[in-house]
Amino acid sequence: MSKINYPLNHLVVNIHVVLNKITYPGWEDVRNLVNVHSLYWIYEGKGSFLTNSEHQVEKGMLAYLKPGLKMSMRSEADAPLRIIMILFDCALFQYETMWKGLTPLEKLNLPFLSRYHASQALELHPLFEEIFQVWNAGASEDHGIVHPKLQLLLHKLHQHEKPDWQLTESGAIAAYEQIKQQLEMRFKENLHIHTLAKQHNISVSYLRKLFMKHTGLSPKAYLNDLRNQQACRYLTYTDYSVREIAKLSGYVDEYHFSKMFKQLNGLSPSAYRSSRHYSQ
Repeated sequence: MSKINYPLNHLVVNIHVVLNKITYPGWEDVRNLVNVHSLYWIYEGKGSFLTNSEHQVEKGMLAYLKPGLKMSMRSEADAPLRIIMILFDCALFQYETMWKGLTPLEKLNLPFLSRYHASQALELHPLFEEIFQVWNAGASEDHGIVHPKLQLLLHKLHQHEKPDWQLTESGAIAAYEQIKQQLEMRFKENLHIHTLAKQHNISVSYLRKLFMKHTGLSPKAYLNDLRNQQACRYLTYTDYSVREIAKLSGYVDEYHFSKMFKQLNGLSPSAYRSSRHYSQ
């Protein structure tokens, strides 16, 4: 996500509506008001948000939607979503030696999707709930009460809360493609799926869903398949020792390689080599 620099104390907000959306099993909806900034705080349930790709969402996650971003939403049948939605305009107040007016911000420096761990969620939820309660109590006409609360929340989201992981609106597919390419190019290295997911700001569970959707394999199984294909080629077309092939195929040692190879092919590396040489 590209950084947008602006002084947080110069942000001016104007809230359009605050909703506490309690959905039902299988609920579906679209983001109708797309010309404003939106915060969607998910405090219960599971579902999916669909922009240019599908994003799995659940309790403890926050979505920030910039103006113009279209999105559809869906709840899972066994865990309907509960979401506090804040729809607002945001501008930058400019003042040096004289009044310069307000400049609307096209995008805040917030990720599209963030996941917060339990203790962080416990801190954030009351802030969202308070904004809803004040708005629902009729403070929509009293900007001096509700708007400062949103400004404080935005300040906290910008500077204090560091989520477990973040995702831009197009980041899921991009992260999947980059990680898949890394596995294909670097399968000989000691790769860890959790580390790669963290580097690309995507959850391991959602990365797995993307791999299953596009390859039919989990990330780990895809990596093992790449290593196995390489080992099969070496066993068929070279005279390298099993120990050398294990190293060249990305395995830590010969024992682990032989065990994994037999699981995947039904034969030990030596038996596989003999069968291939015999068939040729």
